[in-house]
Amino acid sequence: MVAGLAALMGLFFLYNFRQALVAQKTWIRAAGRVTETKVITYRSRRSTSHSTFISYSYAAGGTIYGAGPLEINKSKPYFSESSAEEDLQDNFPEGKSLDVYYNPSNPYESRLGLPGFSGLVAPILFFLFSAGLVSLALRLRGE
Repeated sequence: MVAGLAALMGLFFLYNFRQALVAQKTWIRAAGRVTETKVITYRSRRSTSHSTFISYSYAAGGTIYGAGPLEINKSKPYFSESSAEEDLQDNFPEGKSLDVYYNPSNPYESRLGLPGFSGLVAPILFFLFSAGLVSLALRLRGE
């Protein structure tokens, strides 16, 4: 069951990557800037998790647009609020330049550029590992 859920998560990551890739190839690139960062902490009886968000602005056709808050590093676990804040400050400090891709038919719709090849490696490896776990579980079940 856990392996199946992990495989579904891998597919979700690949889908998000594909969406970003399509946007990067067909939408217009614009220079953007980080305007705000924040960490949101979720607490339950059993666990605490931290999510990182940024907001950004970009210019399209002489008009300044804003987007966010956008959750980033969704698959990265943070074990403390301070580690999440530190990661944001290291990688997305306010004022940092970003590649933004916007829909020419609707400039309010935008996505951030892909981080490069490494952005593809993690979801693929996660999916392959999960698929291997599913396969192993099915074989053990049949024995």
